[in-house]
Amino acid sequence: MEGETAQQTFFKHIKSLLPVNISLVDTIADILNVSNDSAYRRIRGETHITLEEIKKLCENFKISLDNLLHLNSDSFVFVSTLTNNTDFDYYKWLVSVLQVIKRVKTFTPCHMSYLAKEFPFFYYFLIPEIAAFKSFFFMKSILFYDEWKGAKFSVKDDYSQYHQIWKDLFDTFVSIPGTEIWNAENITSTVRQIEFYNATGVFKSASDVNCLFDKLTDMLNHIQLQAEYGVKLHLNQKPTDFSGAQYNLFVNELILGDNMQVMQLGDKYYTYLNHTILNHMMTTDERFNLYMKRSMDVIAQKSTPISRVNEKERLIFFNKLRAKLENARKKILD
Repeated sequence: MEGETAQQTFFKHIKSLLPVNISLVDTIADILNVSNDSAYRRIRGETHITLEEIKKLCENFKISLDNLLHLNSDSFVFVSTLTNNTDFDYYKWLVSVLQVIKRVKTFTPCHMSYLAKEFPFFYYFLIPEIAAFKSFFFMKSILFYDEWKGAKFSVKDDYSQYHQIWKDLFDTFVSIPGTEIWNAENITSTVRQIEFYNATGVFKSASDVNCLFDKLTDMLNHIQLQAEYGVKLHLNQKPTDFSGAQYNLFVNELILGDNMQVMQLGDKYYTYLNHTILNHMMTTDERFNLYMKRSMDVIAQKSTPISRVNEKERLIFFNKLRAKLENARKKILD
């Protein structure tokens, strides 16, 4: 049997990037604007693809050509979207995040490993009041939307246009098996945001501050329950009624993470690196991703597991986080 050509390897790689329910032939035909028969001939290597077609396919699937051709290079190609205050739309950004994790879910096996610097992002969408506050923070203090410059926040404000996308994000996240590595400082940034907004008069009332601390406590209680049973849960869901996505939680008191995520999609891994709060970079480079997967595994091995086991350490850790919340609440409201 003749060896696989570079062109056939190229299309094999593209196929590995597609969800299992998506046709490779239909996809290639649509992107290159050719018939299905012409797409078949290219996939089989019977018709050579042009440089322009390679360019179209690499741009569409965010493929690094030097990685695909196994060039000996110490560089790694990342793709990224950048937020700004002119053409960035927060709702569309949420939709783009949802599309990423929905794609992860289509693969078997799939897994999300998260080296947390703060609350893993998706938990913000567990509770509407927390989701509203974080969305307000992103639009006012990170994206610098002009219309938000003088805005004040209340948990009673109308964020109903986001409720469905928040629900879809968390529902998808909770269905993906996951491993998270936390540190006791993960709670700090959110607490400081509340403290800063309180000091600068951004909250409409003290009751809003009190409500946020209550909801953050509810969030911690929820995550602790997940850790106790080793499964991801919807809000107020009883663990005995759920036999879904596995949940692994580790605590590492020596390392404060950077919100890096390593995603497993079938037999492949992809790395997402967080930067400038809301932005992320992603690479499909196999060498880099295998290195990051091994690094994540080593950090987990050097951390304390507190999901399903080590009840004492689990209670100590979450009690410490709740104490941080209560101390901050008293500092602000007393």
